Amino acid sequence: MNLENKSVFTTLGWNGKKSFFALNEHFERLESQAKILGLSFDENIKMKIIKQLKIKDLKFDNYNYSNELYKPPGLVTIKLMENNKFLITARSNEYNIKCKFIDAITVNATNEIKENKGMKYGDHLPYKNAFKIAKKNGGNAALLVNDDAVIDGDRGTLIVLDKDGTAWVSSKEYGSIKSITIKLIKTHLRKNGIPLSFGKITTELILRSTDAIMVGTGLGVTRINSIDNRKFEFSNSILFDKVKSIFSELIEEKWTEIKDVDDI
Repeated sequence: MNLENKSVFTTLGWNGKKSFFALNEHFERLESQAKILGLSFDENIKMKIIKQLKIKDLKFDNYNYSNELYKPPGLVTIKLMENNKFLITARSNEYNIKCKFIDAITVNATNEIKENKGMKYGDHLPYKNAFKIAKKNGGNAALLVNDDAVIDGDRGTLIVLDKDGTAWVSSKEYGSIKSITIKLIKTHLRKNGIPLSFGKITTELILRSTDAIMVGTGLGVTRINSIDNRKFEFSNSILFDKVKSIFSELIEEKWTEIKDVDDI
């Protein structure tokens, strides 16, 4: 790990005002990652971040917005650094909203990604660079691969539905970032008859899958259309439909409006 990566971050869904999606879960991820990296994250720092989210002038230009795939209109990133410092930045989620389908390009994963083991370090440059490569090759998302396995997505998690009805996600032992979205939906998926397993997503598994999607804070739930210009015509949309249904419930449960610090 480079010294410049002595920081961790998390990105929340944002409604453009003072409401944030899965706020507590994102704080839990910041805390766990800070502990691994030896950074401070206590209740005092948490309250300072919440206060900044409340008073900071976060805004973006309005645009036509449809929430059919449960993508928030905006995103806010909280970056935790050394010496109790943190940085909050906001941006529009317009690009992800315009991605009605995923046309993914596979990009070889760097050793740095493989060694991260689920951490969101520093400036996230390997993921940003992978996304740039994908766009240069006509895609709108990158799938980072190593040894015939998808390790991660550039800004979301790939889920594939095997023909036996089991959904698969890459395990963090291969380098994938621990997904808050997956954490939120996995129990609901099981209750809906789709067990979720963590392991190695190989080319063979993708080719025999009956449905495939990417999920994430910005991506919401978006169906895979193609990978490396190979178009997929899946035999069903069970996974896509179930996860959309789960998201519709989470949208009601997981948005937190920051009015007063005491409300959190």
